[in-house]
Amino acid sequence: MKAGCHFVVSFHFNSFSDPRANGAEIYHNGKGNAQTIAEKLLTVITSVLKNRARGVKDAKGSRAGFIRHYHCPAVLLEPCFVSNPNEAALVHDVKTLRALGEAIANVLRSWLPDNAVVGLDIGHKFKRSNSDDRGAKCVLGDFEADHAERLAKVVAASLAQRKVKTK
Repeated sequence: MKAGCHFVVSFHFNSFSDPRANGAEIYHNGKGNAQTIAEKLLTVITSVLKNRARGVKDAKGSRAGFIRHYHCPAVLLEPCFVSNPNEAALVHDVKTLRALGEAIANVLRSWLPDNAVVGLDIGHKFKRSNSDDRGAKCVLGDFEADHAERLAKVVAASLAQRKVKTK
């Protein structure tokens, strides 16, 4: 999985029973420059969404632990809580989602070599173990995987404009 990639980004969104839960967090797998890139990504995500930074965390022993199995540096993004009405509204706004995707792509371009292949993983979608998994329910009616897919598409398009390969 993600063979031939130099870096992998897994797109997810947080959810919690308390609709006031908010903020962005990023998990990294500890390989190569994953932690440094995660720190830069957290800065741009909170800048675009104007939410709080919940931190950059090692994936080891967490629910994001699967990214430790990638052969290359990898991060798992949790830009905001889709269970929070204010944060969910942000990712439903096309302009904000575009700005977020372009900011993420800019960080990747600035930290990865020109010939890097970036793997974009849409969390909860295309899982072999559960093909119906769409992730957390968004307070506005759709699902986490819907937002993850839209954001990954913006990042892919922005990277393609600069001739960075994605898988």
